[in-house]
Formats: sequence, C-alpha cells, structure tokens
Amino acid sequence: MNSDELPRAQGIMRFDFDRYDDLQGQSTCRIMAKIEADDPRPTWWEMVVMGETLGLHITVNRDTDELIVALTNVAEPGGGQWIDIEQLADCIGGKIGWCWSALNSQGYWDLFVLSFEGSVIPSVAFLGMASEVRVMRMTLIEQPSATEVFEP
Repeated sequence: MNSDELPRAQGIMRFDFDRYDDLQGQSTCRIMAKIEADDPRPTWWEMVVMGETLGLHITVNRDTDELIVALTNVAEPGGGQWIDIEQLADCIGGKIGWCWSALNSQGYWDLFVLSFEGSVIPSVAFLGMASEVRVMRMTLIEQPSATEVFEP
C-alpha cells in the first residue's frame, strides 16, 4: 500500500522534511500555547515549539481531532493570548531532535512526537483529543539485566 491509498494521506506534517533538517539541532527557545482568555480551564488550542530560526506550529482540527503541524519562521505568536508551557520548561535550551507522527486505528493522524537534546529517543508527545492539543511525556522503560531475569 502506498501513501496515496491511506486516508488523509498528507498526514499531519505539512512541511518538507528537508526543511525539518534545518530545524533539527536548533536550541529550543520557547514552548507556548494559545488559550482563550475567558476559559475557566485553560485549554491549549494551538502550540508553538520555537527554535532559533524556525519553529513548529501545532494546531488541532476541531472536527476530527487531527493535529496539523507546520514549520514556521520564528516570531512571537500573535492573535490571542499565549502562555509559556511551564511543564516543558526543562526542554528549553535542549536541541530539537527527531520527530514522528502516528495514525490511529480509526484512520486519524492525531499524534506528533518530538525528541529533545538532539536525540532519537522520543520524549514529548502532542495529542489531538477533544478538539484540543494535549501533551504527554515519554520515557524509556529500563529492561532488566540478564542476572535479574535468570536468577533462581
């Protein structure tokens, strides 16, 4: 099966991967989310991960919960109220690494994953859920050593 046969085959990443190579390795300068000022529970409708010269703009299609990720030139986001995502403050200064996207079992592109510290190990996932962008941490589970597995 080729990508033309997949539902919504363009996926969530609306950029040329050659351009992503220009972002990969840049230091993360800010990670921000757009909120509605009058929302009693701040909902993250859009997010930006800002590198030194390029950034990722992450939005959600409110009809399908699919994410849309675009590469942008770095600028302070406008059009509404934006807040720094304090929960990802430890990513600031880290190098932007590889990225991944995922198609769920219903055929929707609703997950985008980034690595920081310039690595190939996924660390932060962005999920389109209930018409908003949700964020999850990812960590490797340490495998037991051979002695732990085979001890009598």
